[in-house]
Amino acid sequence: MTTEAATDRHTGTPQAPPSRRLALPSDAVATMYREYCLLTRNRTNLLLAITPSAVYLLLFATSLANLVGEVGYQGRRIGYAEFTVPALLLSSMLAAATTSGTSLFQERLGRMDVEMWSHPLRRSSYVAGKLMVTTALVLVQTLAALGVALAVFDFRWPIGHWAALLCGTLVASVAFNGLYLLLATLFEDFQRFTVTINVLAPVLLFASPSFYPAEQMAPVLRWLSWADPVTYGIRCLRDAALLGFGGAWPWMLVLVGIAVATCLLIARSMVAQARQL
Repeated sequence: MTTEAATDRHTGTPQAPPSRRLALPSDAVATMYREYCLLTRNRTNLLLAITPSAVYLLLFATSLANLVGEVGYQGRRIGYAEFTVPALLLSSMLAAATTSGTSLFQERLGRMDVEMWSHPLRRSSYVAGKLMVTTALVLVQTLAALGVALAVFDFRWPIGHWAALLCGTLVASVAFNGLYLLLATLFEDFQRFTVTINVLAPVLLFASPSFYPAEQMAPVLRWLSWADPVTYGIRCLRDAALLGFGGAWPWMLVLVGIAVATCLLIARSMVAQARQL
């Protein structure tokens, strides 16, 4: 068995061995660049996605932190600012997920997705590009919001808790982006989708123990909160910030399960719609 390099049959010159670099598929890279341009070139949408979390931190948390003082959580007393910051971070995630879901629905409504799939673009790369770019936007939002929080409040979280919070933010972002993208594949009517996606975020946020402890919620809301996916996102971020990986890993596993399930359902829904074309 020889190990000689391959040569060109016409010139006899040796050819370079094929490159074995691992890289993202070209269609996934193209989709990510397209989504990045859609999210960043429209400065209005970019400001609307980043500004509210900073405004809420400066106005909402600061005012209520002085009014409420401390709340009980996991058998300990913590400041209300520490309690509410994870909920404000999650609200920014829902805003980014709304933008991503609306983008997918508009492309479906205008048959732009069919036009893009007529080129060498896989549906997995199409969905993955949207998830990755929106997740990156959420991480930028989180870092900006945490920077504002550090400037306004005196959080003394250990470095491990900060790492757990960023990890929980990443997992929660993928899960909620997946939920909103799934909604975008299920609706056909523009008005119903617009009403649903804009009403859903505040309902899910305030039906969960976001700005108040679960023990102080009405019994009916307390039971309903267990069916609310935002509950698990808030518990993940809150326990990550206050307890670290040791307290947040069960909620991270729940969010990973939601992310995997939604991605599978999105793929199934897209394949079913493609067969109807």
